[in-house]
Amino acid sequence: MDSRGKQRSRIYTCHPEQGTIVEYAVCQTTSWDCGEKGVMELVHISHVQHATAVVWDQIWQECGYATYYHSREWAEIWNVYTSGEIYPDPIRIIFTDGWSALLPCSRNKDTFITSPASTYGGWISQDPLRVEHAELLKDYMNRSFKYTWRLNPYDPLITGAGAARVREDETYMLTLGEGFDTVFNRWSHGHRSAARKAIREGVTIRIASMESEWRAYYQVYQDSLRRWGSRATSHYSWPLFEEMLQRNSSHIKLWIANYLGKIIAGSLVLYSSTHAGAWHGAAQEEYLHVRPAILIKHESIRHACELGYKWFDFNPSGGHKGVIDFKKNFGAQVKSAPVWSSS
Repeated sequence: MDSRGKQRSRIYTCHPEQGTIVEYAVCQTTSWDCGEKGVMELVHISHVQHATAVVWDQIWQECGYATYYHSREWAEIWNVYTSGEIYPDPIRIIFTDGWSALLPCSRNKDTFITSPASTYGGWISQDPLRVEHAELLKDYMNRSFKYTWRLNPYDPLITGAGAARVREDETYMLTLGEGFDTVFNRWSHGHRSAARKAIREGVTIRIASMESEWRAYYQVYQDSLRRWGSRATSHYSWPLFEEMLQRNSSHIKLWIANYLGKIIAGSLVLYSSTHAGAWHGAAQEEYLHVRPAILIKHESIRHACELGYKWFDFNPSGGHKGVIDFKKNFGAQVKSAPVWSSS
C-alpha cells in the first residue's frame, strides 16, 4: 500500500502474445485513494495488435505530448530514405479498462526503434494514461523485443528506471504560453543583439517553397559539414531532404535566411499539434557574421508562439559544448532526454 492508500500488487508478467497477461491492481477513484468508495480492479493488457495507418494518425493528432517524431510520416520518410532497411511496425496496446496506447515503432532487422534518427519515441495515447499503464507498457517492451528508445521529455509518465542500458542526454526547450515578447526578453543580451544586427544587415527569413530553395539549403549544409569536420555527429544525403520536400507536408517547414540574393542558412522545424522541433540546421561560414541562424530562430519561434504551439524544442546537442551554450542563450530550459536500450 503506498502513501496515498493505494494497493498495488503485481500478479505476473509474461508475453501477452503467448496467452498470458501482465496485470497490476489499481483503484478506480478520481483521487486514486482506496477509501470506503474505492473499488479495486485489475488493469491489464487485453490485446496487442498491429496499428493501422488511420489509427496511428488519429492517436498522433490527438495526443497532447506527441512530437513530430511519433508520426507515421516521420517513420515513412525513413523507410524511403533507407530503401526499406528501416520500416514502420506500429503496435497498438489495449487495456482492459478500455484505454489504449500506440507504440509508433519502426524495425531494423530484429531491433525495434521507437523513433528513427535517435529522436523522441515511446508510446502515445488519446487517453489520460496513469502510472500503472506506463509500467505495463514498459514491461511489455522489455519482455517482447530488443529496442532503442530516446525518451520523450514531454510525456509526464516517463520516469524511473526501465531499461538494461541508459545513455544520459538532454534537450533544451522553450515553453511558449506567455507569448513571444516574454520569450524574447529571456534571451541573452548577445542573442537579442544578434537578431537586431541580422535585421539591420538586410537578412530576411521565409519558409522554403521550391525545390531550388531546398537544394540551396543542402549546399549550405555541405559547407557546414566541411566546417564541422570530424565533429559532425551525422551526415545526411540529398534523398532525405528530397523525400521531406516531396511530402509537401504542413508539419515540415524549412526556414531559410536570404542575404544579398543568396540562401545562406536554414533550419528544418518539424511540427506536431503542440510541439515544434528544430531538427536540423546549417549556415554558410562566409556569412556567419550577419547572424542568420539567430534570426531564423527569432522568426520560427515567433511563428510557433503566434500559432499556439506549447513548446519549441532545440533538440539534443550531440554533446557539443558550443551548441549547448548557443541554445542556453535563448533562455531555454534543460530537459532530460536519455536513450534507453534493452541490451
